[in-house]
Amino acid sequence: MRTVVAFEQRGTRTLVKLAVCPVTIPDLGKLKYTTLPAVPDDRPPSLADYGEALRALLAKHRPVARGLDNAFAQQIGTASPLYFHMVSTPADAVPWEQLHNGERFCALDGRWPIGRIARIEQDVEPRGFVPPLRIVAVLSAAERDGLTQLAGLVRAATTLDARELGVHLHVISAQNELLEAARTAEREEAYLRADGQTDRPVITVQALPGNEQDLSSCITAARPHILHLLGHGGIRANEPVFSLLTKADYAAQKAGEPVGMGSLVLPAQSLVRILKPCAPWLVVLGGCQTAAAVETQALAHELVSLGIPAAVGMRRKVVLSVADRFCRALYPAVVSLVLAAVHDGEMPVIDWASALTQPRVVLAGADPERADAWTDPVLYVQHSPFRVFPTSPRKVELTGYLRFWLDYRDNLPDTTDPRVMNYVETRIAQTRELISEDPP
Repeated sequence: MRTVVAFEQRGTRTLVKLAVCPVTIPDLGKLKYTTLPAVPDDRPPSLADYGEALRALLAKHRPVARGLDNAFAQQIGTASPLYFHMVSTPADAVPWEQLHNGERFCALDGRWPIGRIARIEQDVEPRGFVPPLRIVAVLSAAERDGLTQLAGLVRAATTLDARELGVHLHVISAQNELLEAARTAEREEAYLRADGQTDRPVITVQALPGNEQDLSSCITAARPHILHLLGHGGIRANEPVFSLLTKADYAAQKAGEPVGMGSLVLPAQSLVRILKPCAPWLVVLGGCQTAAAVETQALAHELVSLGIPAAVGMRRKVVLSVADRFCRALYPAVVSLVLAAVHDGEMPVIDWASALTQPRVVLAGADPERADAWTDPVLYVQHSPFRVFPTSPRKVELTGYLRFWLDYRDNLPDTTDPRVMNYVETRIAQTRELISEDPP
């Protein structure tokens, strides 16, 4: 069970509290003013010293100290994820992923994976799952070759866990070389399935459209459980945005014309409009500073505050080789986590923070003090645990229908005709009854 430390803001001051703990702690929820540490411009002289300073700061609040001590008492083979609820924007700028407990960096140990809870809390409905696990990868970044990430995704789709679970990888790009490579992989896997290897992944390929509406249709039709985006993060009009390169951009680039970060620019609100209809479980933003909370709320944070269950972004600018290694290590861990969850019980929890431990270890290498790129990936989630349950295709359809009516009801104005409201409530009740009657 997770331990949650929350940061709130009162004017220019920040308060801290222990919000959730697996054991009873006196003064749970008691707020105390705190002084946040300086956020290093690049990296502190000693990463371990900075991480221990973070722990010392938290330990000044007795309930928080006791909660962390309880988590740090976990034995090898068990997990007590550490989450930081970021209601305070200044606290969100602090690299809590560098937390050190005096012996090791917490985020590099499977006992203490670290994540963040978004500022705005929204309930997450349990999601039904019928294999395959659908991974949609949009790989179209200016000045970044997506071929290595494509290879990592294909590799993740062919692991033993992936073949047991079932994976459908859908690739969307405007990069010609990547599209050719993806179509080659598509044909190869189709041949293997036709040859009797029915546990091979399904790979499908699609050219990236040139506008937001058509991209939305592509992603919605693919219905991703996991969405991976390789592009560029940025800020426009004080709002976090994500940019992708279109076919026209690639053509202009080859002609020597400047294209910037790409002409398909998606603000956070637009991304959420695209994603909400297909209800993804996790969004991975493979772009620089998509988790940077210095100038404004980070893009990954904003997506989760607007209702996406979980999102991963990058805290700083990252070189392509680091992003590629992260992608290569992340997706086998994600597939294994989902497989373990659907085998675990009727409605198991998927704790996405656990999927980031192995990628961090890979990025850290032999010396996490020198290779600090492992601190860059940042995970944001909702306050409620993410649950899945094995189910029938019909139940998945009914659950989606229920979500439609719930969203519709929540967006009705207060002046709605009572007869309309009664009709909506009746549809919700009837759909819930059908779901309860449908066998798993």
